[in-house]
This record gives sequence, structure tokens and C-alpha cells, in this order.
Amino acid sequence: MSLITITDLGKDYGPDTILDGISLRLARGEKVGIVGKNGGGKTTLLRMLLGIEEPTRGKIGVARGVRIGYLSQIARLDETKTILEEAETALASVADAEARLREAELALAAEPESEDLLDAYGAAQDRYEFSGGEAARASLLASLEAMGLPERDWDKPVAVLSGGEKTRLSMAKLLATTPDVLALDEPTNHLDIRAVEWLEGFLQRFPGAVLLVSHDRRFLENTANAIWDVEATGVTPYSGGYAFYKEKRERVRAEQLELYLRQQAEIARTEEFIRRNKAGQNTRIAMGRQKRLDRLERLERPDSDPQGVKARLASSGRSGENVVVAEKANKRFGDKAILSNVDFILRRDQKIGIVGPNGTGKTTMLEVLLGEQPLDSGFLKLGHGVTVAVHRQDEDDFEREETVLEAFYERSGQTIAEARSHLAKFLFTGDDVFKPISALSGGERSKLRMALMVLSPANLLILDEPTNHLDVWSCDALTDALKSFPSTLLVVSHDRALLDAVTDHTLAFEGEGKVTLHEGSYAVYRAAKSQPLAPAPSPKGKGEPAGVKPNAFQLSKERARLQKRVATIEDEISKLETELAQVEAALASGEGDAIAQAAAHTRVSEALDAKLAEWEQAAADAEAAG
Repeated sequence: MSLITITDLGKDYGPDTILDGISLRLARGEKVGIVGKNGGGKTTLLRMLLGIEEPTRGKIGVARGVRIGYLSQIARLDETKTILEEAETALASVADAEARLREAELALAAEPESEDLLDAYGAAQDRYEFSGGEAARASLLASLEAMGLPERDWDKPVAVLSGGEKTRLSMAKLLATTPDVLALDEPTNHLDIRAVEWLEGFLQRFPGAVLLVSHDRRFLENTANAIWDVEATGVTPYSGGYAFYKEKRERVRAEQLELYLRQQAEIARTEEFIRRNKAGQNTRIAMGRQKRLDRLERLERPDSDPQGVKARLASSGRSGENVVVAEKANKRFGDKAILSNVDFILRRDQKIGIVGPNGTGKTTMLEVLLGEQPLDSGFLKLGHGVTVAVHRQDEDDFEREETVLEAFYERSGQTIAEARSHLAKFLFTGDDVFKPISALSGGERSKLRMALMVLSPANLLILDEPTNHLDVWSCDALTDALKSFPSTLLVVSHDRALLDAVTDHTLAFEGEGKVTLHEGSYAVYRAAKSQPLAPAPSPKGKGEPAGVKPNAFQLSKERARLQKRVATIEDEISKLETELAQVEAALASGEGDAIAQAAAHTRVSEALDAKLAEWEQAAADAEAAG
């Protein structure tokens, strides 16, 4: 069954055609990733499907009774409310249904013999249950927790929230409404990795359909089972995930180019034959070939893949061995510890990914490092000979009225010709340089900031969420540029594809001021975190005296204790496996509260993984004891 049907859809802005001739269907259970270059029409397509914008031509049909929930890139919230009050506005339909049910109950109580009132009560009860009923509030609160908005913060006013926190509040509200279709525009932009992975799990189990505009390549691969490729005013649908789409797209482009080149070669041979023979004894043959050539349906040269930014990141030269040094660094905001006795050394040419939940201090640490905030105590400084270039998340001093060229020219020190040449490397070509800043998409504005950053060679690049708002091709190009950067890199990101491709160390913010440095990319760190750490051996001179062995009674007692521990853990594993099977059965049935069930699945799965790891260690200890 098609939930949404699109027929010959088109959209113009003045003389410019943005989208044209689009015919598509969205089926129940289909999870569609929408990709395309920045400014290519992805968000416009989504807004037309939602009825926010009117198409210039064509039709959009939504099946009867289908509810669509939308998360835009810009959160629209009432800043006079608290977090909980604003979240509860998502339950307006539940509150209305509950009020109508109470009215029907009172009316029926007054006239219990009335069949009309009994029917009205039944209808009111059906509407209340359809809206989510009593489970809706529990589902909303579970969504808030999953989006990193804990109960202790629910009385905070919305006005004090960061842009990322507002996005997560909007996400929690949306997920609690349990729509038939989820329409998400760059949902991962302001989420930390933990929330991104939770959202992946939720979307994988969500029984409805999903329309997902995203630049996050790993997120697309893990959630989408179809891709809509928005390009050159059209949309090409592909079945399969993101990796399959990329492979098929490249193969189809290669085949189209080969056919085009073959035809061009044949046309050239025919034209040469006609030129040589049109005035000789083979005139009739030449004229016949000319007629066939005139009737030939000529192939258009296939467009090349959209280009990403052509950033070349130059190093300013060799720094000292120690690039960043932290010693007993402490920083608090009121009662909240941001850095608590933090010690680490980042060395020359290391590529460090900074990860951790939102609000744990990643950006604050960078501000301290750059001298923009003081420490309470301790030491956090750049090393000798370190020169820094910084790309900040959603932060610049551009004026809304100035054009791209004016903004770049005033800040770069280049001539107009040099500025235009440089901007072209970041996909500002032709009249694009005359766009006002106010008309730029988030991705275009990010590219402009990057264009300015690379003008200053540095031996330490600090990047705060550099792939936010970029299209997938620019993410690929930036990844390649960072892989070839010859000096030290410090990157805060929730983009796992970027972190795994670029970094060789991970600086993890684990909450309550704890910061630890690990070898390896995020994938290595994540895998290590899922395994229990073996207890550190006791230093010599501590614990049992050297050379003293336990006697037979002590060994027997220890073996019994370890075997009992193994048996106890096995019982706990059995209970968790039973609970997980029940949750999975509930999810598979498609009945009940999908959000609460998804949260329960995540909780039980993590508990089971931890318990299995505990069993492995206990079994190994028991085996070692004989």
C-alpha cells in the first residue's frame, strides 16, 4: 500500500526550475534516504510532501488517515515554557481525546440507557486509544531521556537550551506522536553519537515509513532501505541501502558514458564519410547516411557526480613533539564538573577524534585551549611551535546583507579575481558568489567558513562538527582532504564515517569531568568499551606476599565461590534472554508503544551484553582456578 503518491511534481522559484517531472511512491515500512547536493531541492521536496510549500505543478496524494510527523532543521519551540511543558504540547491530541472521553463518560452516566450516548462513548474511547492513551505520556518521557534530556532538567526553560538541545527536544516530541510517516530533515546535526545510535535503532524498528534527508553516510547506511537521488531537477529512486546506491549509481554512470562516447565516435565517422563523399560518385549513399544521422536520437552526455569541496589543507610546518598538554586540568560551571583532574598529552601528527555526550564539555575544552575561557586550576596549553586553524560549528561573523564574494573578499585579503578562483573550489561558481548570506543553506555557509579557514596554513587543525550541513559528496571530499593533512588534527564529530576514516586516537568525554585518551579510531574505542577491562595486576609488594601460595582448603573454597558466581550469572542471563525475547515479540507484532518498546530493547540488549561479558570473565576465572 502506498502511503504517499507523487505524480509529475514540479517546483519553480521565479524563472528557476528547482524540481520537475517527479513521480514516486512511498510504501509502508519503506525507509527512504534523500540525498543530493546542497541547495539541490531536498528540503523543498520534503516541504511539498508535507504541504508546507505548494508545488508549481503536479499532484501529491496522501492515503486517508495517514499521519505525517516532521522534524525540520530549525527547531520551532515556545521559549516561555519549561522543557516538560513544551514536550507535553506533543500530547495535545491525547489531552483533547481524553477530555472528550470524560465528557462522554459523564453524559452516559446521566443517561445510561441511551444507545446514542453509548455509541458516542465507544467512539470517544476508540479515539483516545488511537491517540496513544495512557501509554503516550510514558512514551514521551522515554523519548526525552533517550534524546539526552534527563528528568533533572525538565524544569529548565526552553530559552536557556542550546540549538542542539532544542533540536533534541523537537525530536522527542515528534517520536512521541507515533506518526505513520516520519519526515526528518538532517536529524543527526545536533545529536551526539550516543543519541545517533539510539535513533538508528529506533528507525530500524519503526513500523511506519521514513523520509530522511541526511548527509551522515553511516546513518544512511544503517537506516535506509531505499534512496531518492535529487539531481538536476529530477529524482531517481534506488532500491537498497546507501552503499548499494553509490555502487549502482557509479556503474550506471559508467555505462551511460560508454554508450555516449560510442555514439559520438559513430557520429564522427559518419560525418567524415558524408564530407568525403557528398560530391562524388557515392553522393546517394552519403545523402542516405545524412538522413539517418538527422533522424538519430542523440544521447546526452551523462552528468558527472556532484563535486565536493576541493579543499587542500596545508601545514605551516613542524611543531614541537607535544602539541597539547593537560595536567590536573579542572573546570566547573556551578555544581557541574566539566574537567576533573584531566591529564593527557597529544603528540605531533596524531589525528584525534573527540567524542562524548552533548554537554560533557567538548567545546568548552577547545575554548580553554584557545584562551577563550580560563581553567579553575591546573594546566591546558598548546605546545611549542604550534599554529592553529579553527573551524567552528555554526559560528561566524558574516552579515546577512553582504554577498558571498563581499564576505570572503573583506576577510581574505585576496584580489577579486583570486577570491573568485578560490571560492570556486568550494562550489561557489558563476552567480553563486553574488548570493546574499541570508540566502545560503547551512551547508553553503559551512563551506564559506571552510574556504576562509584553509587560507591560514597551520600545524594543528581544530574542527568542531565540520560535516554538519554538508552534502554527502562534500563529506567525502572533506574526509579525503583530512586524511592527507600532514600535521596534527583535533576533530569534534558525531560523524562515525569521518572519525573512522581519519582519526588514530580518541579523546573520550565520559561525563562528570572524566576525560580519557585511547589509541585507535572511534570504532576501536567503541569495541573496547563494549568489553570489560581485565583487573589490573597488583603492584609488587601489595596484596599477597610474593612466593606465598594458598593451601588446598583455600583453593577449594575459591573454586566453589567462582563456580557459584558463574551459576548466578547464568541464571541472570537466562532471565534477560527471556525478557529480550518478549520485547522482540512485542516489536514484531507492531502493536503497543513502539518508542517504549525500542527503549526497552536497547536497555535489555545492553544489559545482556554486559552480563555475557561478565560471564566470560567469571568462567575464565573459574577455569583458571581448576
